[in-house]
Amino acid sequence: MKKRMIPALAATGLALLAGVSGAQAQEVKLGVVMSNTGTYAFVGTPVINAIRMAFDELQAANYFGATKVSLMVEDNRSNTQEAISLITRMATRDNAVMVIGPVATGEAMAAGPVANDLKLPLFTTATSPAVLKPGPWIFKVTETADQYMTLLGEHVAQKKPKSCFTITIRDNEGYIFQHNAFRDTIKKGGVGIAAEESILSADTDFTALGTKIAGSKADCLFLSTPPEQGANIILQARQAGMAANTLLVGNTGMGSANYIKAGGSAVNGTLFSAESVPTGVNDMAKKFIVNYNARYKVQPDSWAMVGYSMALIAANAIKSAGPNPTREKVREAMLATKNLPVVIGRGTWSITDPNTRIPSFGYAVMKVADGKFVEDK
Repeated sequence: MKKRMIPALAATGLALLAGVSGAQAQEVKLGVVMSNTGTYAFVGTPVINAIRMAFDELQAANYFGATKVSLMVEDNRSNTQEAISLITRMATRDNAVMVIGPVATGEAMAAGPVANDLKLPLFTTATSPAVLKPGPWIFKVTETADQYMTLLGEHVAQKKPKSCFTITIRDNEGYIFQHNAFRDTIKKGGVGIAAEESILSADTDFTALGTKIAGSKADCLFLSTPPEQGANIILQARQAGMAANTLLVGNTGMGSANYIKAGGSAVNGTLFSAESVPTGVNDMAKKFIVNYNARYKVQPDSWAMVGYSMALIAANAIKSAGPNPTREKVREAMLATKNLPVVIGRGTWSITDPNTRIPSFGYAVMKVADGKFVEDK
């Protein structure tokens, strides 16, 4: 028996085939709380840019029909308390039906219980599955680190490095989770661990750490850090004498243009797991790349593709919730999302198990090659 599918995206990639009944227009507010400044701006800025672009396209295509949807965007400045304050305000004063954000796992873990108590759907980029624990109102766009970092670890183990020097920031649960998943996978694959080091997200002087990396003689270096910080570590390790042929590996953050900008040729060859393929996984993605480049005069990175996809997913939930969407209806629509066309992963996004709310869309292993991101097949 065929089930009624979530409305398919039309040739534009944005207009739904299904129309809206002649219901009276209702104003609905969609909130965005993201880090446009501070430590996590490398994620928040491209995500915000892509959401704005998607929203403009959706409105131009009359995607929401009789329902009037307005977008509220706020910068929480990579500050957890600011994120909580903004999310609370959007829930209580602005009556938002959903909020996209915040960026980091630490922020989402702190804001999640607040959103859950307020019965507000919260849709975050955070990586750790722990962000989902506060309750059924929390959603994440990314798969869990044990899914995509295992993929990366198995890929690296096949290259047969003898030992890997691993580094993570210790004040963010998401980075630790990615580090541990990668480390455990390469160990199972026969790769030795030369050393495990941790740093703070605010650290900038890695002179001693660079010397330690070079002295370890490890032929692999793994970094679970923000992109600029990771690039800085590599630069200082190279200055300290790290071997030129050391296999460089990073977390998903290395898919940011900031990584290449900060590290230049020193980060060439870095492997990382990514939510998207930079050439576009489908026609929608290819069109998005062209339009994003035209609008912002820069090639979209992986996080821009994530932001665009988040906008499509959130919009689909609001649309599927009917002519008078409530928070509960939007939450139910999020849970029912299956095979929705997006520009990340392998081209569709699903929540396969409503009980866990862990999404599925498929990652790729990417490589930095002469200042560009290419798939490492």
